[in-house]
Amino acid sequence: MIMKKLYIFLTISILALSVNLHSQDKKTEFKPEVKIGGTIFSGFTYNADDADFIGRLDTAAGYNSNTAFGFNPVKNQFETGRNSFNLDRAYINIKATLTPQISARITPDITSVKDGDGATQWTYQLKYGFIDYTPLSLENGTTLTMEIGVLPNYWINNVEKYYGWRGVQKTLTDYAWTQSAGVSGDKVTRKTGSYFSSADLGMTLKFSFPSKIADLNIALLNGNGYKNISFDQNRFKDFMVTGFIYPLSGIIKKNMDAAKKMNKTRIDGISDLTVGGFAYLGKLSSSEFGVANGGMYKNDRFGGMLNFKYNFKNFGYVKIGGEFSLMSNTIPNAVPGGFTDSSYTAQGLSTWFEFNPRLRNFRKN
Repeated sequence: MIMKKLYIFLTISILALSVNLHSQDKKTEFKPEVKIGGTIFSGFTYNADDADFIGRLDTAAGYNSNTAFGFNPVKNQFETGRNSFNLDRAYINIKATLTPQISARITPDITSVKDGDGATQWTYQLKYGFIDYTPLSLENGTTLTMEIGVLPNYWINNVEKYYGWRGVQKTLTDYAWTQSAGVSGDKVTRKTGSYFSSADLGMTLKFSFPSKIADLNIALLNGNGYKNISFDQNRFKDFMVTGFIYPLSGIIKKNMDAAKKMNKTRIDGISDLTVGGFAYLGKLSSSEFGVANGGMYKNDRFGGMLNFKYNFKNFGYVKIGGEFSLMSNTIPNAVPGGFTDSSYTAQGLSTWFEFNPRLRNFRKN
């Protein structure tokens, strides 16, 4: 089933407030600071056909074995040409720099959900809420940071940065795929899930290598995601390693420093080459142990990404990249007389290509 939609999106980032909590006479001394801002995802959706996921069935018309759910869909539930303005979600970002080594962030998330009747409702939840401590920060770019709280998933966050079109669609590992669907009366219900949550409760160790040649993030997480951060009874934790390598970082920085001396805001040629990868080892929330084989319900994910950007001389740029990810799950499966453990695997590939023929002189800005 193919859905044809036209998205016009608007992403608004607002820096609402910047407050100095303490001031010193010497400019070299540290000044604690709090910044409050926000991000809004809003836009307009035009439905070009009636191929949305079926929500209501015409049970009065009788059983039809040739349809996916045994009954014909209710007519005109997805009118061709339907259009709507929408507000997907809104973030409020509160960031505090407390000391040169300690900072914190709180991000309330206001998001839309569908109730049992399909009507849009609004709900509040905590997306991020963490404190970080940086005991090591050297002039050559080497840093070591420890974070604890409701933390970002740095794989999703970094891939979104290179992808650049979060307002239109989520990235591969953040996208909510349909896992199963069933019928309750005349309504079709479905279960969705992503590779992993974009935030979770736990702790992360972040290390940046000298000259910013690479970043490494090691996380220990509850595995429930930020939508379920209540006390976790499970003594096992999810483990995630995320790494990004920037093989041309030294050359790009050297060229960028030279460009700044010439009052240029960008460099010609290769402006980014990033290679990344992740490994996520965890368990599902079905049960602590498998029913049939006595082991944990595995929830493993692996993936990689590549991004390349080339700036033409006075002629815009071209960017190409992609993300490949796979998963392997072990889940309980009901069978006559009890349960058995079943496994399923999946994989996905997402690519992006962007060409910007921006015809203007970039020497001065």
